Amino acid sequence: MPISWMPLVADYNRFARRAGPAFWGTYIGYFIANVWFYGLGAWLLLTAQTHDLVQAIGVLAIGWIVLPIILVDETDNAFADIYSAAVSLQNIWPRVRQALFAVLIGAICLILALTVPLAQYENFLLLIGTFFVPLFGVLAADYFVLRRSYTEADLYQPLTFRWEGVIAWALGVVTYQALTHLAPSIGATFPAFGVSFLAYLGIAGALRGIGRVRPERA
Repeated sequence: MPISWMPLVADYNRFARRAGPAFWGTYIGYFIANVWFYGLGAWLLLTAQTHDLVQAIGVLAIGWIVLPIILVDETDNAFADIYSAAVSLQNIWPRVRQALFAVLIGAICLILALTVPLAQYENFLLLIGTFFVPLFGVLAADYFVLRRSYTEADLYQPLTFRWEGVIAWALGVVTYQALTHLAPSIGATFPAFGVSFLAYLGIAGALRGIGRVRPERA
């Protein structure tokens, strides 16, 4: 669940004036909110002695009030998701208006919400983790170790494929899927992140070494 929200951070942190406060504000906010959120959820299920979250809320004295509040609260999540997707697509097609992307994405998501069974939500979260966790591993290795910073040209230059990143990401995807299905008790997030992180450093480092080797003149 926390991983599913990480791509949205950049959509809002891009307005930050300094990197330090943006990082620590995001980290502390995520940490407090997630510990509190999952702690309350675990306490609620243990107290109600059920694995059905809706039933657990329903047994509360004011459960009938809590459910509508949760429904209203979820509207901001839909807004954040639609906005993030529209911003991302506009990076690929900058001439298309952001409002048009928002309307199209909202319509597609509404159709999916009405047709996809809610029981598939866990698989959807695992799919998000499969794609995003290795992606952040590659990004962390490239930014914090190899480049140390990005220039404006790095962010806005024409799109090009960097195969070392694609290969490292694919290795992380395979790791995530393998652990999810073969050893779910271990957890897949940290191993997949580590595999993509180290694979990218290794492949990119090897390519840099090859680039430095110049053929001798005849």
